[in-house]
This record gives sequence, C-alpha cells and structure tokens, in this order.
Amino acid sequence: MTLTPQTRPISVSELDIVRDIAMQVWPKSYRASIPPDQIDSMVSQAFDPDKLEDDIMQRGHVFFVIRAGRVDVGFCSAHLEGTRIWITKLCVLPDFRGFGLGKALIRAAQAHFAPAHDIVMCIHKDHDPAVNFCLRSGFKIAREIPSELDGLTDYVMLMPMSQMEMCAA
Repeated sequence: MTLTPQTRPISVSELDIVRDIAMQVWPKSYRASIPPDQIDSMVSQAFDPDKLEDDIMQRGHVFFVIRAGRVDVGFCSAHLEGTRIWITKLCVLPDFRGFGLGKALIRAAQAHFAPAHDIVMCIHKDHDPAVNFCLRSGFKIAREIPSELDGLTDYVMLMPMSQMEMCAA
C-alpha cells in the first residue's frame, strides 16, 4: 500500500475525530493487557469530550490528525513542558500501522513545538505493541510510574531530539 499521509493540527470542533479513532483502536489494542470490562470505562474516561477540550484550552495540548487518502487514520496529542515534548496520546488504526504514520505524528509534534530537547511518552507497560513501537522508534524506558487510568503501571519512555532527527532521516 502506498500512502501519502497528511498531518494537521485540529481545532476543538474536530475532537470527535479523535474520539472516533480511539473507540476503534482501544478495544482491539488493549484486549490482551486490560480486562475487557475495564476498557469501555477507560476509553470514556481518557477521551471524554470535555476532558479533551480542557486539554487544549487549559493545558496547551495540540491534537494532530493524520489522513491517508480521504480517511483520518490516526492522531496524537502533545504539549510542551519546559524543553520537553510530552506525547500524551498516540493512536493509529490497525490497518494503517507499519507505514510510518505513528512516527509522522511524532514528527508533527516535534516540528510544532521546536526547539525542544527531548520527547517523552507514557506507555502502558503491558501493551507490548506500543512499547515495541517506541523502542523501535528510538525511545528508551526511563522509569515506571502509576498510570492515570485505574491503577495500571506505565513506562515513561524518553527520546533525545538528536535521536529523533536520526529516526526522521
């Protein structure tokens, strides 16, 4: 499959795109690491429209959507904290993984918040596909922390900007 993806920041009025993609990705992506009876409440909590809007309006988050052809197939949310870019959400539809779209979303955040020293993501430690994506992309596990979602544990994964520049080449 040949893709010519287009990445763009979105406005508050377009946050339904984020929720729609998350509702497709989370149940499939997390079924091996989160009990099924918890997934629906976690998605509702993490992608509550008021919370997403508050992330933009009060916390300085920027949501980026990536489109392949005429379909929105992924998104990420990022914000700047000091000289560090935090990627707080990253989802790509399963049929569109493996084409560099996740990395393209990370690069969009990097370009938007440049200059910065490094990029950080929190990843559920038992979500092997996401952890492996981060490791392949140049992130290293910095530490473990309690997750914001129902007592789970996340990895804080860190990548210096110099490493990101090598990944983009």
